[in-house]
Amino acid sequence: MSERLRADARALPVLALAVVAYGFAFHENATLVQAGTYGAIYAIAAIGLSILLGNVAQISIGQAGFFGVGAYTLAYVTTNAHWNFVPAALLGTALAAALGLAVGVVALRFRGHYLAMATLAFGLIVVGVFHQSAALGGANGISDVPFPQFGALTISGLAAYWFSWAMVALVAVVSLNVLRGRTGRAFEALRNDELAAEVAGVPTRRTKILAFAFAGALAGFAGSIDAGYLGLVTPDTVGVQLSIDLLLMVVLGGVGGVSGAIFGAALISIVNLYGHDLENWRFVIYGVLVIVVVTLFPGGIVGSLGRIAARRRGSREAPPIEQQSRAPAAPAPGRAADAGAAPIEWLRVRDLVMRFGGLAAVDGVSFALEPGRLTSLIGPNGAGKTTVFNAICGIGRVASGSIAIAGRDVTGWQPHRIAGLGVARSFQNARLFAEMTVLENVMAGAYRLEDTSFVADLLALPAARRGERVARERAREMLRLLDLERIAAVPAKELAFGDRRRVELARALASEPGLLLIDEPAAGLGASERARLRDDLLGLRARGMTLLLIEHDMRLVMEISDRVMVLRFGTLIADGLPAAVRADPHVQAAYLGAAG
Repeated sequence: MSERLRADARALPVLALAVVAYGFAFHENATLVQAGTYGAIYAIAAIGLSILLGNVAQISIGQAGFFGVGAYTLAYVTTNAHWNFVPAALLGTALAAALGLAVGVVALRFRGHYLAMATLAFGLIVVGVFHQSAALGGANGISDVPFPQFGALTISGLAAYWFSWAMVALVAVVSLNVLRGRTGRAFEALRNDELAAEVAGVPTRRTKILAFAFAGALAGFAGSIDAGYLGLVTPDTVGVQLSIDLLLMVVLGGVGGVSGAIFGAALISIVNLYGHDLENWRFVIYGVLVIVVVTLFPGGIVGSLGRIAARRRGSREAPPIEQQSRAPAAPAPGRAADAGAAPIEWLRVRDLVMRFGGLAAVDGVSFALEPGRLTSLIGPNGAGKTTVFNAICGIGRVASGSIAIAGRDVTGWQPHRIAGLGVARSFQNARLFAEMTVLENVMAGAYRLEDTSFVADLLALPAARRGERVARERAREMLRLLDLERIAAVPAKELAFGDRRRVELARALASEPGLLLIDEPAAGLGASERARLRDDLLGLRARGMTLLLIEHDMRLVMEISDRVMVLRFGTLIADGLPAAVRADPHVQAAYLGAAG
């Protein structure tokens, strides 16, 4: 578990004690009990928004729409079909989740402020539908919604306070389950670097849609509880103002995770309670709160306090790896290569053409790679080497030609699907997940090895725990292999240049690739670091891994390569053994210079 999640989990017992103390202290004050109940209801919706915004980097100003769907669903089926609270709330939650899926699909077309405007439009549309629907009561909404009933117990007044906070506890537990598991690592990877996450095997589009659905489900669940508690739902109570309030709760408490959302919801509920006497000043109070928090607590109140406490403890994400149980040090060859007989060719590129506007960056390139060999792709800057890498990994549109991995045509596939076949890569400029530790980065690289699902993460099923162990042990193995144990708990953003490149290589190896693409790994390294890189690459080749290397260090290329290919202006001009390529007059003229 990351330090961020540890801090989140540590804050929850403190908040729970505050909730219990509040309930006992003010149980006879109906107004304060009501404020506390609303704090719980809003906290459920705010948790979903906090995860969407802070863990997936997707903003939504339409969460009130999902809240309204849950509230209206429960109100309608309990008053017209006479359903009990539990099935009605489940239906409202499911409908809100389904609508979240739909909004997530649409939201993929937008980024930044356009995404915010799109979700705001969704919220406005939902409120408009509620206003115009006669079946839903129009502007008057639906009244006489029955209180939730469990046997002889009616959930109202103080009982509603305890019930609502019990639901917050349930939502907090399942949300932390999600964030601790494979899904949570996918969320964090996507937030840090979407392209690197996709290449590591994370289906970024599907993950974003899932996050919208989860946030929508929690908002719908909160709306269901709200309708049952209040006994009334109207369009005005689920309008844009509620979306803004939820966003304020998350920002004030701290985006990402659970505890900040709960604290922010409680804070805004108290402000709303005492703000009725200063209704015209409420937005001024909100504005002042935001300015103060952003200035003094840039990570939100709970988030900033958690980081301060962590610094004082000097805590780290995990104890040094050498103190933990060790797995075998030798990495296994790629899974695709292990399954049955090895393919005759790991990779075949036929007549590949990649265009940018009218420029052919890659023009008719063809080659094949056999298993277990180290091939270097060289050429002057701008020759099209990285473009070839991108095409193999599914980045960019192939104008013509084809790419086959282990005999399967993958032309036009998305990067995460290609990664799933056992293809991994590094980038010319190392793309690490900056806010994650080294260990978490490498665990994210093992995404395809974890055979678990969102539901398994949500419920903390044994499959999720097994997947977590697989990813952690594989990450430890790769850190040991590359002698990176000492920095396992260091945030990636704090790493030196050479360590960044080695961590990226460890992350790529964590997926057990059969084909590894490495883009200029020696760039910027010192002599000792290059010697270590040489040993790393030769060790991987000795273990049967197929490697394709882009590199400008000709001494390194000629020393370690089984084969060298040369690109010039997007065209392959030489392909053969290192000595033959070195002696080729076309290569000397185009790239290596005069022989000597």
